[in-house]
Amino acid sequence: MVTTSPPTTTPVPSAPGTRPRGGPASLARRAVLVLHLALGLGWLGVTAAFLVLTVWLLDVRDPATLRAGYAFHDLAVVWLARPAAIGSTSTGLLLVLLAGRFPAWRRWLWWVPAKLALVVTTVVVTVNISPEALRVAVDRADAVGSPAYTEVQYALVGVAVFHVVMITAAAVLSVFRPGVRRARRGRA
Repeated sequence: MVTTSPPTTTPVPSAPGTRPRGGPASLARRAVLVLHLALGLGWLGVTAAFLVLTVWLLDVRDPATLRAGYAFHDLAVVWLARPAAIGSTSTGLLLVLLAGRFPAWRRWLWWVPAKLALVVTTVVVTVNISPEALRVAVDRADAVGSPAYTEVQYALVGVAVFHVVMITAAAVLSVFRPGVRRARRGRA
């Protein structure tokens, strides 16, 4: 009678420059990645809502409705957009730190700083225009239809469009990462 023993498996060493899959580091990175995506998409969603709101408010002639609409816009900036922007930027930088190996630096050599520049530009432009424009839109809603008030309304629409375009551009860089080579999978 011939007895066969089960095949033994020997661990295959990882290729140089690669990390084994799984483990606490991978789990932490994935958790931060999920948080980063949720915050970034939330920020994009809030700014898309601002765009819809500001365009809709262009046709409104009731001062009370204008005050309520722009006051809500200001409230959402403070409690939704800013925390999402800060959280998305922080988790993005944390993801870079969690990469933890030198070859990763080559992969993000230009697109991570480009995303950071998009985010910083978006925040700087918004901080310089939105607070004062929202204050004027709320305080001077009785002047609806005047050239000065209409200019403020169009400035807020412009900021909302700018926000959506810049955050979308950052998302496109995240997904497509131009210049990064992708390994072919599933090819025989």
